[in-house]
Amino acid sequence: MSSRHMMNINKAINYIYANLDKNLSVEEIAAQGYFSKYHFNRVFKGSVGENIYSFIKRMKLERAAFMLKTAPHKSITDIAVEAGYSSSNFASAFRQYFGVSASAFRREQQMPLKDSFSIVIQHIQNLKKNEHIFKELDKKIKLKRIAELNLSYKRVICNYTRDLETAWCSFCTELEEKQLLKENTCFIGISYDDPLLTVDEDRCIYDMCVALEETAGYDEHNIKEGLYACYAFQDEAAKLILTFNEIFSLWLPFCRYELEDKPTLEIYRSGIDEDGKISLEICIPIKNG
Repeated sequence: MSSRHMMNINKAINYIYANLDKNLSVEEIAAQGYFSKYHFNRVFKGSVGENIYSFIKRMKLERAAFMLKTAPHKSITDIAVEAGYSSSNFASAFRQYFGVSASAFRREQQMPLKDSFSIVIQHIQNLKKNEHIFKELDKKIKLKRIAELNLSYKRVICNYTRDLETAWCSFCTELEEKQLLKENTCFIGISYDDPLLTVDEDRCIYDMCVALEETAGYDEHNIKEGLYACYAFQDEAAKLILTFNEIFSLWLPFCRYELEDKPTLEIYRSGIDEDGKISLEICIPIKNG
């Protein structure tokens, strides 16, 4: 597929993410990437690996599951509406997709859906026994206002725990060959999926972003200035998934902040060192007030 076609597919995907509360038609999504409806269906499946209808349904339900896990103050009805469903339609769609009701899913606090993440689930379950865990995590969270970001990005569909190191190495090599890297180049990652919730963890979407003076033909993100709750991570890269789940399962549901509808940012401070450790900030967008 040409880079131009892929950029147009990415525009369509971004439009879906920004409008998951709506009943989206294929025609309006296709228009975002300048495709006809019929051409778009074929190109979308060829690039993303699933048809547009199943992709939209998956994004809606997995976003709803994420909110059930991280926003206990929100009613299931409100979460259903934010996913573009009526209460009754949401109940049946959620049960069909996850195998449990939405209320049971919330009550059980995300039991493992697949064996590949049993270690992560067990880690969280063990930490829940520590009555001071929220306070311990809260001490590590710092509020920061991050200025507007104009980012060039390359999107990959992959397994977060297995494929991202290789993807980043390839992307950096590409930037070096284009002579776009500078000593102070800022690298930012954006994850769109919770691999514990998605049916196929090999189909997670991730954007590798850099702040460049010129776009050099890459896709572009504009992320408005905002307030973020930031956690400084410095450990083995393999432990990053544990930290993400500590924050989203043990801190976010009980903190006083509400998520802003913007991407969580991974702002990299270093590459992986000889001990396999990496330094980055996990920055979660929160609403003011």
